[in-house]
Amino acid sequence: MVKEIYSCLVASLLFVLTFTSCSDSYTVSGTSLQTVLESNTAYLEYNKGSEIIKVDSCEIVHGKFSMSGSVDSVMCVILNLGVCQLPVVLEKGDIKVSLQNSLIKVEGTPLNDKLYVFLNSRDSLTMQLAELPHRESELILSGIDHDEILRQLGEDEAELRVALDKLETKFITDNFDNVLSVTWFLQLCDQEFSKYGRPMTNGQIEEIYSLAPDNFRENPMIKNYMDSANK
Repeated sequence: MVKEIYSCLVASLLFVLTFTSCSDSYTVSGTSLQTVLESNTAYLEYNKGSEIIKVDSCEIVHGKFSMSGSVDSVMCVILNLGVCQLPVVLEKGDIKVSLQNSLIKVEGTPLNDKLYVFLNSRDSLTMQLAELPHRESELILSGIDHDEILRQLGEDEAELRVALDKLETKFITDNFDNVLSVTWFLQLCDQEFSKYGRPMTNGQIEEIYSLAPDNFRENPMIKNYMDSANK
């Protein structure tokens, strides 16, 4: 089923990010095998403070929906289907959405293609991390020494976390020229804020920030967060 696979990113999309000025047309169309979506209204929206701004909407009929319009700037929004929410980059072109049980695809435009290749790779790593406790139980039942189990799983967890950090860092640095970099960088910041209850950085955030161009650093949300974290 379509569940929390992209929930952390959706939770962090509390803003519109603009990098280009164009006024181009978009189409967002989708299909779903999930009957629970039938007759729901699909929304393209974003959160501005405590206010939800709706960009577009349409009814889901026979598992299909379609919206079209124009955008003055490329932006990250949420596709809210009622029972699930998906991040979408609203940009020029035909954006295709497919929800078939556990298979989610948002494709057809350059930034959405990049975003979902990344999200699927990231989800694979996070699922492997989530499976480690289950693997520990299986190894205990097989009679392996518990200290050996902890050593082995500790190494596996360390490797997975390094791979995850490298994946995220590469995704952000490869996309310094577009909206995706700021979106995911702020997601990393949000994770640190959630841990400590105040703006904080870590080695990964500091590394990315040190490599970032001036226009990235001068983004108001990034500047505000980093200034607050460094006080």
